[in-house]
Amino acid sequence: MLRPLAGKRLLLVVEDTTLAEVLAEAASRLGAEVDLQATGRGALSALRLPPLAHAAIVDLPLADIRGREVIGAMRAAGVPVIGISGAFRGPRAAGEVLRLGAADFFEKPFSVLSLMARAARLMGSALPGLPDPEDEVTGATPLAPASGRTIPSEPFLEMALKEVEEPSHAPPIPSLAGPLPSAAPAPRSPAAPRAAPPGRQGDLAQTSMPRLLVALHQAQANGALTLTRGAVKKILLLEKGAPVYAASNVAAERFGAICIRRGLVAAEALEALKAASPGVRAGELLVQAGLLSANGRTDLVRAQVRAITWSTFEWSEGRYDFQLARVPSGLLQLGLSMADLLLEGMVRASTLPRLIIDLPAEFHLAPAVDPAFELYALGLRPGEAHLLSLCDGTKSVLDLVALSRLPERESLAFLQALRVMRVLDDVARILIDTERIGFM
Repeated sequence: MLRPLAGKRLLLVVEDTTLAEVLAEAASRLGAEVDLQATGRGALSALRLPPLAHAAIVDLPLADIRGREVIGAMRAAGVPVIGISGAFRGPRAAGEVLRLGAADFFEKPFSVLSLMARAARLMGSALPGLPDPEDEVTGATPLAPASGRTIPSEPFLEMALKEVEEPSHAPPIPSLAGPLPSAAPAPRSPAAPRAAPPGRQGDLAQTSMPRLLVALHQAQANGALTLTRGAVKKILLLEKGAPVYAASNVAAERFGAICIRRGLVAAEALEALKAASPGVRAGELLVQAGLLSANGRTDLVRAQVRAITWSTFEWSEGRYDFQLARVPSGLLQLGLSMADLLLEGMVRASTLPRLIIDLPAEFHLAPAVDPAFELYALGLRPGEAHLLSLCDGTKSVLDLVALSRLPERESLAFLQALRVMRVLDDVARILIDTERIGFM
């Protein structure tokens, strides 16, 4: 398997742990050795430890020091820098970052493949055989071998989905187009220890499903997010950072069960249709039988994806595994928005006891410096827009709930959703990180 970044060292300076995991996974799967730092001072320390990185990706603004210091130090050390940011936008912001010495600049959300392709060029390499990065947003796209050898497929997604699909005789999901295998970074010299790149797996006790989705949206990632809790297993497929398919091994969340509950078909009739046409999916059978329209099927699948996703929002135990890969072809075009999925899901699914723990009454909230979603993408209801307008940093969560036109649980859920989506931030954090507000 060709690994075009083998022997290259990439320094990632990214505070958001989940986003850092996605970028580190994409780089390491392409063969790069990844050094992950969460702060500007950590990045400066890394520059003092040989061997130097061949390139760096820096998330601006930094929490502890000004970005100009880090970019300047890297430029002096001969390490080309790519700046990424959700706070600084537009040609003027890009021009300023480039003026400070960065080689390129990407606004969030961005294509992780485009970012890695640019980093590869800065490191004197390339990602050969790839389609236009604007059309492919997966860090796991197979690379064309120079020798003409075929690249074996890794059908991890097909196998995983079989475990949660409805009947065992259902047709398999088309296999992926051969994602690159995960590879451990090359060993470092004992004299120059660095932070190891994070894995793509993790414990839900240390994060949450909504936070994972925010990071995957920012990276515009393609792939499969698998969540397991005990015997329960659920999978969400994403394309360009948006959900396109979901599966669950919970019987009530399967498509046929949903249709039966909604009175579209009797259980005995559905079983008869399956017996007559083995290997055909329930949705296709119902459309063929005239019991469901094509548009009705899409609406039901869209509702199924939302319900499966929302059911995991408050999981505080279990494991997650995100695998960068190209999603199978032939999926229904659902047109789901990640912003809508997160905001509506948290408002619907969040429970008051959990909200009281996650969002203390004494917190003060204000607009975030680097929002993951623009306000126009949120589709706010009048009561939500009013509550957001009150979040100016002068009022506590207790004050905001008292002034809100929404019920207590809905108010808390909305505020917590905007915190997770990085539209709102804690005032204490903003005051500590005042350098974020100044441009560089």
